[in-house]
Amino acid sequence: MDQDRHDPVVGDGLGLLAAQSAAARSAIFPAKLRPAANPAYLIPRPRLHQLLAPETLAPVTLVVAPAGSGKTSLLRSWVAEAAVPYAWLSLDETDQDPVQLWRGVLAALEAVAPGCAVPAADLLRRPGGVADAIGALLDDLEQRDAGPAVLVVDDLHLVDSVDAVTSSLALFVQHLPTWLHVVVSSRHEPRLPVHRLRARGQLGEVHFAELRFTFDEAVAVLARLVPDLDPTLAHETAARAGGWAASIQIAALAARSARAQGERFLPQPGDGGRYLADYVWHEVLVAESDELVDVLLATSVVERVDPGLAQVLAERPDAADLLSEAEARGLFVTWVEPAGCFEIHRLVRAALLTVLTERSPERVQRLLAWAAGWHQAHGQALSALDCWLRAERPRDALRLLATHAQALYDGGHESTIRRVVAAIPDHVAAQDVEAMLDFAWVHLLLDRRRFTALVDTVSRSVRDDLDLSGTLLARLEVLQSMTSALRGHWADAASLARSAIEELGETWWVDLLGQFAWNMVARDIAYSERWDESGAEVRAVLRALGVVPERRLAIEGTRALGESLAGRPIDALRVVAGARAAAEMANMSILRAEAMVAEAIAHRELGDMADAMPLLLEGAEDRLEPTPHCVLLSRLQLVGVRLDEGDLEAAARTFGQAAELVDTELTGPGARSWLATTGTQLALAAGDVEGARSWAQQVVDPFWSAVSSARILVATEERDLAYDALKAADPRCLRHQVVLDLMLFRVTASADEAERHLLDAVRIASGHGLVQTVASEGPEVVEAVERLAWRAPTSWLDRLRRAAVPGESAAYPAPDAVEQLTERELEVLRMLPSRLTLREIADELFISINTLKFHLKVIYRKLGCTSRAEAAEMARSLTGLRRAQPSSTRRR
Repeated sequence: MDQDRHDPVVGDGLGLLAAQSAAARSAIFPAKLRPAANPAYLIPRPRLHQLLAPETLAPVTLVVAPAGSGKTSLLRSWVAEAAVPYAWLSLDETDQDPVQLWRGVLAALEAVAPGCAVPAADLLRRPGGVADAIGALLDDLEQRDAGPAVLVVDDLHLVDSVDAVTSSLALFVQHLPTWLHVVVSSRHEPRLPVHRLRARGQLGEVHFAELRFTFDEAVAVLARLVPDLDPTLAHETAARAGGWAASIQIAALAARSARAQGERFLPQPGDGGRYLADYVWHEVLVAESDELVDVLLATSVVERVDPGLAQVLAERPDAADLLSEAEARGLFVTWVEPAGCFEIHRLVRAALLTVLTERSPERVQRLLAWAAGWHQAHGQALSALDCWLRAERPRDALRLLATHAQALYDGGHESTIRRVVAAIPDHVAAQDVEAMLDFAWVHLLLDRRRFTALVDTVSRSVRDDLDLSGTLLARLEVLQSMTSALRGHWADAASLARSAIEELGETWWVDLLGQFAWNMVARDIAYSERWDESGAEVRAVLRALGVVPERRLAIEGTRALGESLAGRPIDALRVVAGARAAAEMANMSILRAEAMVAEAIAHRELGDMADAMPLLLEGAEDRLEPTPHCVLLSRLQLVGVRLDEGDLEAAARTFGQAAELVDTELTGPGARSWLATTGTQLALAAGDVEGARSWAQQVVDPFWSAVSSARILVATEERDLAYDALKAADPRCLRHQVVLDLMLFRVTASADEAERHLLDAVRIASGHGLVQTVASEGPEVVEAVERLAWRAPTSWLDRLRRAAVPGESAAYPAPDAVEQLTERELEVLRMLPSRLTLREIADELFISINTLKFHLKVIYRKLGCTSRAEAAEMARSLTGLRRAQPSSTRRR
């Protein structure tokens, strides 16, 4: 057999995973990506191979049978002989995390589709990105011109109790490319759309009835396992085994053991679990030493056992030697070379654990606690959390989760966090202030409303507690700072954070929550539009955070936002470039979100709407719990875009979404000022002066309050009063100064003074790339700048001219271009703004994916665009395409 053709190649897939956060990732053992060699005693079973022959293989084939039926052995022998290329993935309990599962699938598929993991891996690391990753993977696989290949997924029953896992697998198997077949083994019918696949004729099935060993096959296996076994005994044993592969093997070992003791043994029928436990305990291990048996019992509490962990659990320095002896004696122990650990066969381990639990449940819990401590000490948080929960030590699990919640979340393990949180009893979460703080903290990344409610509960419970330690008070103040930020109270958040820093003193950086305090101070500076890296305030923040590299890295997103809001778009993009690299390396979700919005604002300011719009549209979706401010900023920026285009209807619609977020969550004065400032401009654009006055009264920011009042007075032709109002405007950043100078230009009575203000505005704006700020002040200002063209840089002036033409930078199609689209092309265009993948759009329209791609090429050519994002934005802009999108039950 051609070894190169059949052995999976996993290097590229694993290399792709190497960039994951070291604190949060779960290794994909190479042993999981290739089938182990079948033992020599197995006999050929060609009748079963025919069921899996390539010419009869359905898109999805299920091999479903009870434990020990020979499912894995069948698949191993089949792929070893089949001419079709294959990928292999053996599942275990760690794959209950959907991110971990799909990392394994991507690594496995690299064997038959090299490079397929590249477009999906980055999406997989993002919170809630599993569905997007699967979509990217399917699109990549669909585009390949490949011959038939098989993906084998072994032991699905270990993970399909998790809804997120089954829903993602269901999505995948229903949209397979024609060249890829999936073969799944499980102990029970998996929670996949089995009935639908069966009705469509897309399902192949192999069950215990087919896997059952015939009498002759069982005798043949026994003859290989125990060559000199008495034929009569072999026939009796085969008859009692019932065709179950595991029972045949265990019976053979028991018979061998009985023969060694000079006794005669025949297995007795009984229920599977008890039957197996009796076999393992009374027959297989009866002749083994007490020391070896005790090591097997002690290590049965974990699926894989490192030699060092084995010593801890067995309380013996020679535990690893005894496990090696067990392997040599064929006692279902295997040394997994790539992982550097021992593994007891699942069936035997379950039997051992059953006996251990019956004999000493207290010892089981003690062993699990030791295993949890060992995993925790070795940085294996996922395994440690599982062991703490199984040991019925939820407080220890909560304490560990609080320490690693950020890293686990950034690593894409949101489902694991939710599972652990759900397992924490109420009395444990509320047993003391420290537990309450930990429990509240782990909710920040899961549910911001629940987080703020829990922090409020802790605050109320300790309101009159005079004995509360300074450290706990400081930690509570950090959480209160975060709730204030989530509610739009930037100044309050900074004040609480500074109080916490003062309380913690020089050790603030040692405390888990104290490390976040300076980040909250930085956000207030950025959101309040006073970011200036030459100023003492920002320098103090950056200097303090230099003590904690991870927190210093996390501030890069806030720093980029600060630069964008302060009117330094070029500096912002420079920071974004570094922040993006940092976000990819450390996979920091909040950093990525803030950097994305900062980039969008910067591109819009520079007049690069083609780059800004996709980012703004993505940022306007509320996908990340801790960053509602990013959502609000994106929506308000989109309102500005629509106002610049003169599309009041679209501006009002987006403003309504922003207002809803402020009314329900970001109710604080900081966020309210953002909203009211934009609301004033929207009302004035609509000619609603009274509405503008109402919004202006809600602006508490002193600079924007003065500017908003002046805008209203300009609209009512009261320029002298507008000039007086602007005297109260105290600019805090470059953008403020440009806006103030442009407003003063419009209302100053003296022509010379007005020109001076205009020149000052142009000098600052052109020197720092402020284009949209000038263009958004209207035609009067742009025309005045044109008269001073000889005083402005040509490149900046060209950008200003393009930005001043509504809709030009958006490259929207003219109506006649839309009329040139066929009815089918219009149907496709209408669906592009939806969140459906291309495959799902093709399904909705009852066309093939290739036909859809052909239509897209034509649409892009006719509309003069190059991407789906551009075409989708064009679709949104066209009234004729605004009717409701078709619903779909296959939304990812």
